[in-house]
Amino acid sequence: MTGGGKFLTGIERHLVLQYLADGNVPVTISGADDRQSSSADKVYDSGIFPVAIHGDQISVMEQGIILLENPPDSVKAFAEKTVKVQFYFNRLGLYFTTVLKTVSTGLALVVPEKISRVEDKKNQSSEKFSAVMYFKETSSDRAVSIKCSAPESYRLFLQPSWNDIPDSFRQSAKSYLEKCVERLRAGGKSVGNGLYLIPLCRFLAEQDDSSGSSVQGRKRSPEIVYIDHERLVLGFEKDSVEFYENTEYSMILAFPILRGPLRERTVCFDFKVIQIFSDDDNVRQTALCCYDSIQEEDVRFLADMKVS
Repeated sequence: MTGGGKFLTGIERHLVLQYLADGNVPVTISGADDRQSSSADKVYDSGIFPVAIHGDQISVMEQGIILLENPPDSVKAFAEKTVKVQFYFNRLGLYFTTVLKTVSTGLALVVPEKISRVEDKKNQSSEKFSAVMYFKETSSDRAVSIKCSAPESYRLFLQPSWNDIPDSFRQSAKSYLEKCVERLRAGGKSVGNGLYLIPLCRFLAEQDDSSGSSVQGRKRSPEIVYIDHERLVLGFEKDSVEFYENTEYSMILAFPILRGPLRERTVCFDFKVIQIFSDDDNVRQTALCCYDSIQEEDVRFLADMKVS
């Protein structure tokens, strides 16, 4: 099932339904706009996020109906709405859109005739950018610059998905998601579309230090784990750099240009940290930031970079 078109054939669909019935397969459910049901993950403005459903919580009937057993309250909020259901079949990403129906036994999904393959997005060469952050030390008022890295695994200019998070960290990330939303709302801050919280919580949940320094004791630079035309999320280790809420910082992004007389396109902006989140061990932290000052053409450039 590695080739073919966008949709599965009838035989492939039958195999996938059998796989869902027998394989204890986890799925994720997210809100889908009826007008753009085949696009990348979307969430409702109400702050509902992609929700993971364990394989032992679903039953697949022969008619292609998926019954949800004891679903969490976050899933119930999708009732009678069009949803996107995504899962993996032999490491191949698949999805379909349908209405989450309320039935006598609880909630159910009717698998449509068309099950789609998740299309691989080509990495844009402009994703390979450099970033330098500038700020003043509070103790000496001395100007400091720090290079920030952009980990390839976060695919910054693709829409983040719950399936980007490795299975082993997904449950932990979900727990952090609930805590982060609670903190933002308790502080009177807008959650917005919530997509930025997926990589934010992923960073807190992951314990992979493969990107760390090869020299013992060397401090790791902050990592850009999410960026768009409105927000920036930085991931870092607590002992490597200090961020302060409601404090302003500056950053310059440099995107290489492969053709033309100019060698790079720069984006300059000031930003403010509006919330800092920590993992349970108070080692890994994330800074949720918003732009304080940015040129309108740079806003358009970052918005155009994002693949929806």
